[in-house]
Amino acid sequence: MTGDARHRPRRFAGLGGLLRLGLATLAVGLATGLAVLLLVWIVHTVEHLVWGTAEGPFLDGLALPSPWWLPMVSLTAAGVIAAVGWYLLRRFGRRIASVEEGVAGHRMPLWETLADTVIQVSSVGLGASIGKEVAPRELSAMAASKLVGWFRLDARWATILIASAAGAGLAGVYNVPLAGALFAIEILLARFSAGAAVVALLVSAIATTVARPLVADESLYRVAAVEVSPSLIVAALLIGPLMGWGATSFSAVTARLATRRPTGWKLLVALPLTFAAVGVLGSFFPLLLGNGRALATAGFDLAQPAYLLLALAVMKYIATSISLGSGAIGGTLQPSVAIGAALGAAAAAGWSFIWPGADGTALAIVAAGAFLAATMRAPFTAIALIIEFTGTGFTLLVPIFLAVAGSLAASRLTTGEGLRRFAPIDPGRE
Repeated sequence: MTGDARHRPRRFAGLGGLLRLGLATLAVGLATGLAVLLLVWIVHTVEHLVWGTAEGPFLDGLALPSPWWLPMVSLTAAGVIAAVGWYLLRRFGRRIASVEEGVAGHRMPLWETLADTVIQVSSVGLGASIGKEVAPRELSAMAASKLVGWFRLDARWATILIASAAGAGLAGVYNVPLAGALFAIEILLARFSAGAAVVALLVSAIATTVARPLVADESLYRVAAVEVSPSLIVAALLIGPLMGWGATSFSAVTARLATRRPTGWKLLVALPLTFAAVGVLGSFFPLLLGNGRALATAGFDLAQPAYLLLALAVMKYIATSISLGSGAIGGTLQPSVAIGAALGAAAAAGWSFIWPGADGTALAIVAAGAFLAATMRAPFTAIALIIEFTGTGFTLLVPIFLAVAGSLAASRLTTGEGLRRFAPIDPGRE
């Protein structure tokens, strides 16, 4: 990120310009919050209609599927619905711009973007193994792109507001206001200015507040109290590079498969078959279904044997990769947290034989942060996300910093970037 004068947004002349910016910021924050409410309501409605309302460790806190074969039916249906929907959008609709393109000034069509995001979150609600965070970012950025023109803002402030809306979409859906603002600044804008920071923070805060009726004011994961020990510090140093290598592989595989997504009639065949295959696997291992929240919870809670968590991490890696490669649109944020948490919890079980004393939940959180940082190529956003996700505050800052540093160093060496600067990417549409 840079802060030189060439990249600073132009100052507003007079009170009128400042007032327009304030009203635009308020309007974008409100629109983003409403977009989040719509998508959260859709995904929860689909989940409850298909899976019931009983509480348990599945998806967003639901009971495990009953009967056992229900995931096969649900995922097959999701594949057919999503394939037909995306086929029709791509054949007859206007091109759907990505969030990055929207931030760069490309037009984001209203109805096509809305339909695309509804298909995404509905697929996740039906059990598809993809992240749901791309949808609120897209819908929020699209809404902001429509609003900024009404306030006659210059191009730079319009860019900042659209990026802030995309970050706030992430913030609202997961109740992570700081991480949402950092996402806008670190990844989408890739530069810092005081004005951009103020706008991003305000939009994120407003959107999170508006989304409160459906997104509770609490951390996404409820974890037990954790503590730092010398054993945990050493484990964090060792596990960081391992997570970096794994995350680099995950990013490379998903990116490569995404560039070869089937189109036309091939999409109508590949997506249902892939989703059906994931559904068969999910009938026996339901924790790998959905965006990854269920698997991450199992990792943080140490609720499954180490060997099963290791197997689930590998299956989540494969299920998400092939789902995105078969034509699905979705993110890798929560799947990355899930894979990292499962691997960290499994590693904690083995580490206890080498140096007892490391908190298993803490190591799972540290590993999840390290895996996410390398996947996103955005260390500050990833650190803020994992802290806000788990509500651990400053307790694990030191081991998380160490693991993230090791993860990014290993990732850069693996990709051959050496000392060259990372180019931030969006972990959704790659």
